[in-house]
Amino acid sequence: MKKYIILILMSLVVFSAYSQEENSVDSKTTKKLTKQQKLEQRQAEEEATAKLVDWMVGQKRFVVEADYLSNQTGERINVSSMLNFIIVDSSKITIQIASTTGIGGPNGMGGVTTEGSISRFEIKKIGKTKNSYSIRLFTMTTLGSYDIFLNISPNGNTDASLSGNGGGRLNYHGVIVPIKKSRVFKGMSI
Repeated sequence: MKKYIILILMSLVVFSAYSQEENSVDSKTTKKLTKQQKLEQRQAEEEATAKLVDWMVGQKRFVVEADYLSNQTGERINVSSMLNFIIVDSSKITIQIASTTGIGGPNGMGGVTTEGSISRFEIKKIGKTKNSYSIRLFTMTTLGSYDIFLNISPNGNTDASLSGNGGGRLNYHGVIVPIKKSRVFKGMSI
């Protein structure tokens, strides 16, 4: 009887050790699979974003939502992307800068909002794989004419440089989004 009990106990120990070994292999395999799945998912998302950027640029309909503004010397400040933006809607443009305090300014939000038209729209594909964009806009707004240079990467990151007749330059740093998905708040136009 003792032999049977010892034999059963030994079998249980061997069986449990084998099952632990099998589970550890499964967890390693699972980690590899999840890493591979995450990588594939990230690549699919990047491809989808690149196609969306391509579509927005092709349609000439997008919003540059700025997270930072900078001047020609490179001084950067954090800003609200809901209040600081450039809307390109085929041949129309809206440019806004505003403050989160909302104090002062002709737009009622501590800044300026102007609308106008785009007289020329030049698009060039740049980069080794030709998947980034360099865009130049010639615009006429109620505040004057502006040259706007946009550099747009396939992931939507965008730098926009705005220069007017009076000298100086204002740079928007952020992302482009479709007009319908944009969450910007437009103030009173001049």
